[in-house]
Amino acid sequence: MTAEELAQAGFYPADWVPSGTTYTQGQLYVRMSTTGSMRVFVPLDSSDIEISSGDLYNPNVHHRGPVPSLDELQRILKV
Repeated sequence: MTAEELAQAGFYPADWVPSGTTYTQGQLYVRMSTTGSMRVFVPLDSSDIEISSGDLYNPNVHHRGPVPSLDELQRILKV
């Protein structure tokens, strides 16, 4: 996933990530809505991204693995 594709899906880079989370070796993207927030973490050393919600320290992981396209990301987000 590219930053442009994530922006098309409504995700923007997180300005700050607290220490003690698993989101330190890569880029964290966040999408806010009236129903809550979703996160996409793109690690530096892997093509397996993580899509999660909930607490940063104990996330509810919805998907972990490759997401080759924007269509696939949208499909995962609807589940």
